[in-house]
Amino acid sequence: MRKTVSIICLLFVVLLFFAFQPIDTSLENSVKVEGIVKSITEAGAKDILFELENDKTTYYINRGFEKGFVLQKLNKDFIGKKVILYYAKNWTPLAPLGTTSKHITQLKLNDKIIYSEFK
Repeated sequence: MRKTVSIICLLFVVLLFFAFQPIDTSLENSVKVEGIVKSITEAGAKDILFELENDKTTYYINRGFEKGFVLQKLNKDFIGKKVILYYAKNWTPLAPLGTTSKHITQLKLNDKIIYSEFK
C-alpha cells in the first residue's frame, strides 16, 4: 500500500511539472494559420480572444489588454479582415487530448506585424 501511494505521489509531481512548463513561443515551435476574423472578445485575465470564420479553434493573446490593446479599436481594425497568425504548439497533462484555445505568438494584418513574441 505504501509503495502505491509513493508511486501516485511521484506521478502527481511529474504531471505538475509538465503542466507548469513555460510555453515555447519561438517561430520553430509555432503553427501558421490564416483566416477571416469573426469576433474579438475579452477572456480570462485580460486576454484577447480571436475567433476566425470556419474555425472551431479560438486564439488568444495572453494578457493582451495589459499590452496596450483596446477592444473597440481591435474590432474596428480586424473584424471581417484576413489575418495571419502563429500559435504555440504545446501539450499539457491538464488537457492531454489538446485544447480548442491556442496561444498566439504572432499576429499579422496586411503583412504588418501587429503583435509578436518572436525574438
